[in-house]
Amino acid sequence: MIATIFDIDGTLVDSFGFDDACYISAIREVLGEVYIHNDWSKYKNVTDTGTLRQIMEENKIQEVGQVEEVRTKFGELIRQYLQNGGKCLPKGGAIHLINKLLAAEDYAVGFATGGWRHTAKMKLRHAGFNLKNVILTSSDDGDERVVIMKKCLWQLRHCFQRVVYIGDAEWDMQATKTLGWHFIGVGARLKGKCEYWVEDFSSQRTFMKMLHV
Repeated sequence: MIATIFDIDGTLVDSFGFDDACYISAIREVLGEVYIHNDWSKYKNVTDTGTLRQIMEENKIQEVGQVEEVRTKFGELIRQYLQNGGKCLPKGGAIHLINKLLAAEDYAVGFATGGWRHTAKMKLRHAGFNLKNVILTSSDDGDERVVIMKKCLWQLRHCFQRVVYIGDAEWDMQATKTLGWHFIGVGARLKGKCEYWVEDFSSQRTFMKMLHV
């Protein structure tokens, strides 16, 4: 059996335009006009909790409940965006692929995201994914991406011949390498940067072959 574990933002849903904007707005509404790096790779742990903790540390803000406040505010902003008709589209072929893998006996499917659980679910549902009985680990499970990914694999509760992580950013690739898993890159940011790569999931035959390489 093969474990197929997916990142969410930029991998299964196109959410960058609004997700980053809502995250930064939530931080500034709670913490004020703090300094935030333009490049997320400047942060040690590119997860919602990990990045926020480093922003607070660099701006000399002590934690007295602000992480939960930002998390709540971020959820409100994402909900408002989606309720007001904001777009959150699935990657090409993603819904069909996930349904196919969930129905197959040879694969176990999990979602491991650096985002928080409540907003991850909002985006997936809005994009049209069926979340019934799906394993999803998030920044609520740890600051570090490798921790989130390992918890997802553990929750799949099986002895796997092969573990494949599917993500769209260099930090996904680095975390996968740390864990010794196989990796498939998705989308423009990783084009030419990893051995196995797809633009999206439109060609399921190509993707399925990569799961076994």
